[in-house]
Amino acid sequence: MFHKFYIHPLTILLILLVIFTGLYKEFLIVFSIVIIHEFGHLFSAVYYKWNIDKISIYPYGGCVSFNEKINRPIKEELIILVMGPIVQIVYFLIVYLLFMRGFIDFKTFGLFKTYNFTLLSFNLMPIYPLDGGRIVNVFSNYLFSYRWCNLIICFISVFFIFLVVVYSYNINLVMMMVFVLTEVFVFFREQGYLYNKFLLERYLDDYGFSKYKIIRNKNGFYRDRRHIIYIDNEYVTEKDYLRRRYK
Repeated sequence: MFHKFYIHPLTILLILLVIFTGLYKEFLIVFSIVIIHEFGHLFSAVYYKWNIDKISIYPYGGCVSFNEKINRPIKEELIILVMGPIVQIVYFLIVYLLFMRGFIDFKTFGLFKTYNFTLLSFNLMPIYPLDGGRIVNVFSNYLFSYRWCNLIICFISVFFIFLVVVYSYNINLVMMMVFVLTEVFVFFREQGYLYNKFLLERYLDDYGFSKYKIIRNKNGFYRDRRHIIYIDNEYVTEKDYLRRRYK
């Protein structure tokens, strides 16, 4: 199913703090929300037969990492991303029904409601690598080239991180933003490698995309499209261009 289960060192520190402070109920509530959320991603990825690399648990939530080709259909990736929040909302509705029927006390439900919507709101912020940022990034691939989409989400992420740091009075949230910012910088630095991987996949495999697009920039390749490239005053097919690039 997957090769690794990774727990970030800060998460381990958080668990130790829980042990010393005795906040077991709070921890179990948050942990259950994170796990249910990640199972939403996991089950949909299994349905589409994506190669799952590892499941990571961070202080701000979880993350399912894939060892998969970039050129998988946009629709599949979008569904995998949105299934996490959807399953989390379904989980809340189930707990709410249990609360209404008297199986869960008012205080416990209050904690669950607070943690659930706090995590959901945080995770849906348009910041990479949170689900909100990934959803914006993937959805934008319908409109812009692959490389532009990645650069756009990097700038959007930095902008929203700046807003949170400036206007938030919650020190924990600010610390989370600093941690997430490092992930944005790593993603930004990987853009050359990712774009080369994106093109190399298309050179080695025939994806059979049904839609064509004419482009005039070698960095203007789209996902889910085949291309005609206008370069050096001539039109060349995508395969011919990539053959020249990698021969």
